[in-house]
Amino acid sequence: MPRGNGGIIGPANIPSTSSAKGVWSLTEAQLAQKQGTWPIIVSSIAVEYLVVAGGGGGGANTGGYSYAGGGGGGGGFRTDTNPAVNLATNITVTVGAGGPAGTQPNQPGSQGSSSVFNTITSAGGGGGGGTGGTAPGNGGNGGSGGGGGRDATSNKGLGNTPSVTPSQGYDGGSGYGAGWGGSGGGGGAGGVGGTGLGGSQAAERGGVGGVGAASSITGSSVTYAGGGGGANLGNSSGAAAGGSGGGGNGSDLSTNRTSGTANLGGGGGGGGGTAGAGGSGIVILKYSDAYSISNPGGGLTYSTSLSGGYAITQVTAGTGNVQFGPAFSVDYLVVAGGGGGGAGYYGGGGGAGGLKQGTVTGFAVSTNYTVTVGGGGAGSTSSTSQASDGTSSVFSSVSTTGGGGGGSNNAGAAYSAGRSGGSGGGASSEPQIGGAGTAGQGNAGAPVTSTANSYGGGGCCAGAAGTTGLGGTSGGNGGIGVQATINSTYYAGGGGGGQTNKDTPGGTGGGGRGGRRGTSPYLPDPGSTNTGGGGGGGADTGNNGAAGGSGIVILKYPSTLTISNPGGGLTYTTSTSGGYKITTFTAGTGNVSWA
Repeated sequence: MPRGNGGIIGPANIPSTSSAKGVWSLTEAQLAQKQGTWPIIVSSIAVEYLVVAGGGGGGANTGGYSYAGGGGGGGGFRTDTNPAVNLATNITVTVGAGGPAGTQPNQPGSQGSSSVFNTITSAGGGGGGGTGGTAPGNGGNGGSGGGGGRDATSNKGLGNTPSVTPSQGYDGGSGYGAGWGGSGGGGGAGGVGGTGLGGSQAAERGGVGGVGAASSITGSSVTYAGGGGGANLGNSSGAAAGGSGGGGNGSDLSTNRTSGTANLGGGGGGGGGTAGAGGSGIVILKYSDAYSISNPGGGLTYSTSLSGGYAITQVTAGTGNVQFGPAFSVDYLVVAGGGGGGAGYYGGGGGAGGLKQGTVTGFAVSTNYTVTVGGGGAGSTSSTSQASDGTSSVFSSVSTTGGGGGGSNNAGAAYSAGRSGGSGGGASSEPQIGGAGTAGQGNAGAPVTSTANSYGGGGCCAGAAGTTGLGGTSGGNGGIGVQATINSTYYAGGGGGGQTNKDTPGGTGGGGRGGRRGTSPYLPDPGSTNTGGGGGGGADTGNNGAAGGSGIVILKYPSTLTISNPGGGLTYTTSTSGGYKITTFTAGTGNVSWA
């Protein structure tokens, strides 16, 4: 037996970086580790982060002439990469709220709240000072400092408080002092706030907000944590601008202050009266897309996108824990409900529900994902109304549109046209168009091209188009659906149009047969349940169109995982085949989660 065979008799059993079968001695395992052929146990990953705190609120004035409050400081801005964030471990994340604005005479703005990722805390921006030469006029300290109120000098708030390296923000600007003068602008993550100007009524200006700092963590450059502009009430020559990065503008005699921008951490503008509130912060995390993030216990509002081998999670509100773990992929089939068939002598066939199939990556355990199975649309019960559309089906970020209802027979009326949807409904008699389909989900319904003894057009489908209703011949057949890769079954066939003395079958994939009048008449058939097939069109006075078939959602994922439906609401079954589980959802709406 070759050395290192793991106790297995037979062909050489060589371990790899992902598995080692058999029973190995410690010496054999150590040798394989040295050779680089032993399972690698990953316990931590690198995570790039951006942590921006809430901006400070702007300060209010006394309500008297020529008094003005300072701009709020931008929230603290910290970014770097943690090379070793532990997997399967709770890590605290908090998104800081913006500080409330001053609303009473002389009232300074409040400091924004801190944002947190793991051991990294960014401090909220300092509040803008109120007015008057006493303490209420001082700008507050914080991630970036608040601007000082008008009626004092050297009253700026200090940035980078508490002190960290590199700095998380800059100082605010000071007010002009007694007499005609503006208040200071709030500091930003990229620069100090401007000092208030004055000396005369005409010269009075509030200090501009300090510029923010840019980050490209999301893949494009975005500027965060700008300071709020200071107010001036001596003239109408223009409000002091907030700093780039969401800083709010200060007031002047003719312009109201603005608040800092949400999720940019901008400071609020200083007020000539009530000031602007600070903008909320944000936490952004970037890591390998081989891993996923979850929020055990909830409390956070976040979204994740994938780009260039990375997952990027933006947390926009709340506080709670996140965990990182291996990501997994899910194959999906999502089919919406089919549209109903039209009524009357020659009702158009219903359009099939929209169909999408493919693979989505980056799923995490212990995380809720939405699933909805769309219903079929009702068939028309009147020759003066189109049939109803089907409803949408959903899996996570994948959504499909319900099939369009078929047109109903009434000479020259708009309701003879088919309705648009995932796939379009067929037209009824008279020269009318079929409904449009949705790109990537289905095709347009068939038209009717003649006024002479014309018949209902076929509803369309996810595959080949339905056929046209022709004068003096027959109604249109339903369009053919698509064979799903997940199970080789056809779905989303269009409904057949109503006709005389001929058969107009529904499309392969659950489309309902169109009704028949004349010799051996019969009623139209509904679309098949859980196929998204369109309903057949009616074919005589008083003959209603048939309903569309309900949709379906099918998911395929590794057999090592177990799916659940927390909170209920879904009807589903699960089978196992070839290392995968396949879960089929046939009704309802709710959340699914894997463990």
